[in-house]
Amino acid sequence: MSHPHQPAQDQQHGYEPQFGQPAAQQYYGQGQPPYGPPPGPDYQYGGQQPPGARKGSGLAISALVLAIIAVLLCWVPIVNNFAAVLAVVGLALGIPALVSARRGKRSGSGMAMASVILSVLAFAGVLATQAFYGSVIDDVADEIRDSASGLPSSADAAQDAEADEAAVLSLGQSGQLSEYTVTVDSVTANGNEIVADANQFNDPPTGQYVLVDMTVTYNGTDDGDPWLDLTTEFVGSDARKYDASSCYASISNEVSDVPTLLAGGTASFQVCMDVPPTAIDGGQVQVSESFSFDDVSATWAIQ
Repeated sequence: MSHPHQPAQDQQHGYEPQFGQPAAQQYYGQGQPPYGPPPGPDYQYGGQQPPGARKGSGLAISALVLAIIAVLLCWVPIVNNFAAVLAVVGLALGIPALVSARRGKRSGSGMAMASVILSVLAFAGVLATQAFYGSVIDDVADEIRDSASGLPSSADAAQDAEADEAAVLSLGQSGQLSEYTVTVDSVTANGNEIVADANQFNDPPTGQYVLVDMTVTYNGTDDGDPWLDLTTEFVGSDARKYDASSCYASISNEVSDVPTLLAGGTASFQVCMDVPPTAIDGGQVQVSESFSFDDVSATWAIQ
């Protein structure tokens, strides 16, 4: 028989509350949750963070992204102007983010510190690269201005200085190359008759035959062939060079007749060149090694 004051619904579901116990506690005791959301932080503060909670690191992330982009672009000409703006913005965001993180109001202290450092480096890189590019532009402008005015450029002046420092040898003096010691014994400025007497089938020169008598000593470790290893040229006063390919005449004691030399071997021979008569006075003889990467040569004055 049910209690006269117990609701009919409780009796239907078999809930028989004990005497003196509230009905709500009887329901909770049976494992049924109470009506409504359980108490918690969001319930207590209306869905907002409780006082004293730290905010996220969105400000530090934004500053770090801008700083990284600024570092990547600070080396690119023209574009680095935009990188300077990004570096300033990244610094403006990174410093407040770092201060807030140090005070415990935000997270992301490490990212904020990295953004500040990278922003400073990016801005310094912009200044350095712009100074470098400005210097290069000034040098190019000077070169163009010198070329337009007919003045020698700095590169030409340096080459002329090096050429002036190179000693011009006198006839009979020896010049040292990489693998050869070369001596220009004599120069015959007008060798037309000598060439004509050497072979009756020799044609007259287009200009004038110049004959150079040389003595060479091979100092290398392998075999030496002067006709292949050495190049002899006449540097005319007309600012042109003439080599043995300009002379088609057959002469005695040609370089092609010299046998292969071993270390310490010495040979004397003659080189013929066809040079315009007006380019002979004040000319020079220059000997260099044909296959040398050092660009070593020796020069002799013919007078």
